[in-house]
Amino acid sequence: MTSRVPIFVCGEHARGDDAAGFAAVALLPPGLREQVDVVPVGQLDILFLMDLPADAPCVVVDAVAGLRAGEVWVRPLSALVDRARALQAAGRAPEPRSSHELPLEQVLALAATLRDAPPAGTFVGIGGSCFDVGTPLTAPVAAAIPAFAAAIAAEVGAFAVAEPQPC
Repeated sequence: MTSRVPIFVCGEHARGDDAAGFAAVALLPPGLREQVDVVPVGQLDILFLMDLPADAPCVVVDAVAGLRAGEVWVRPLSALVDRARALQAAGRAPEPRSSHELPLEQVLALAATLRDAPPAGTFVGIGGSCFDVGTPLTAPVAAAIPAFAAAIAAEVGAFAVAEPQPC
């Protein structure tokens, strides 16, 4: 028996490369799918992180602007919290895109403050280049979906811990 690892899939099915996370989790093998809870979130909200038990790991999956299209990027959530705090201290924190949605690193930093520790887990991203409504995945992202899925699977495998069996 294993603990189920939540995979928070950020993105929007109809926005080009923003759908990459959905395509990747669809490729997870059936045995691994039994170890996870796939949670489509659109944009990660702090409430998802606040509901996690203190040491329960999660995997956050999203397409990332600013990386080479198709590049897979894996980072501990704590490293993203450290980066957000460093940018804040330097006066270079990213501006929120709206009054109700914060950039991912700020959501993680806020959760870390409220939880007294960063959420356990990993961010797995893929570089995207087109996020327009009604567009398909770009060729470099579509070609990298198997590698993206493999990176997600590796992180879940690292977190899936066997629960003790009753006597």
